[in-house]
Amino acid sequence: MHDPFPNEVDESLWNEACRRAEAVREFLKHRTGKMTAAEVALLATELETSRATAYRLIKLFRAGGTVMSLVDRRRGRPDGHRVLDEKREEIIRNTISRYYLTRNRPSVSQLVRDVQTNCLSAGLRPPHRRTIKARLEDIDLQKRAKRRGENDIVKQTQAVPGVYAASRPLQVVQVDHTKADVFVVDEETRQPIGRPWLTLAMDVCSRMVTGFYLTMDAPSRLSTSLCLLHSVFDKSAWLREREITEAWPVAGLPETLHVDNVLYSE
Repeated sequence: MHDPFPNEVDESLWNEACRRAEAVREFLKHRTGKMTAAEVALLATELETSRATAYRLIKLFRAGGTVMSLVDRRRGRPDGHRVLDEKREEIIRNTISRYYLTRNRPSVSQLVRDVQTNCLSAGLRPPHRRTIKARLEDIDLQKRAKRRGENDIVKQTQAVPGVYAASRPLQVVQVDHTKADVFVVDEETRQPIGRPWLTLAMDVCSRMVTGFYLTMDAPSRLSTSLCLLHSVFDKSAWLREREITEAWPVAGLPETLHVDNVLYSE
């Protein structure tokens, strides 16, 4: 799902984002060093938000530097909601089905021109190019490739028979990352901070988790390294520190490490 465009954002949300951007811009203009909690608290009071939200807005503005980066998504459209009226949505669906998903394989640019022309003919405002592309990307890639006769893509999206297996423990250890299905909240304000990332190392033979690392930061070499560090060492002391009585009998260097479809062997 793509982020909205300025002309697709509710006016009240846009005005509030402009107010936030101006306040944060002035706040950062006079601070080149480390911010204090008291300073952020003053900004939070000006913005009429919690301190956790003020920190989040500062981070978003530093990353994006635009008014759009501060538009309140939570009070905006829910996931899956469309900003276009049903008439334009129907024109997009019909144009994609009749003219784009064909063996003639027209380009995306041609699709955009067709949709915009059809909207103008119906007396409707043409949608943005990225809005049309977002609808196109909602279609299952394999279904799209079959309709367009793109056999190479069809082959790439088909499951390959076979099982990736190992014959003994620690012969192959796989490492992967996933966002945990929980939200971390500020201990004072109870405002959501975000979802943590979980990095897991798993033994292919036994299917036992050999180690893990939990962090609020996005996956990186550091999170992979710390997960492997936890994986190879004996877990006895780690379990005692947390008063866990269950055994976790796994430790040692793997012969082969499988990370993001890349194999590393000792």
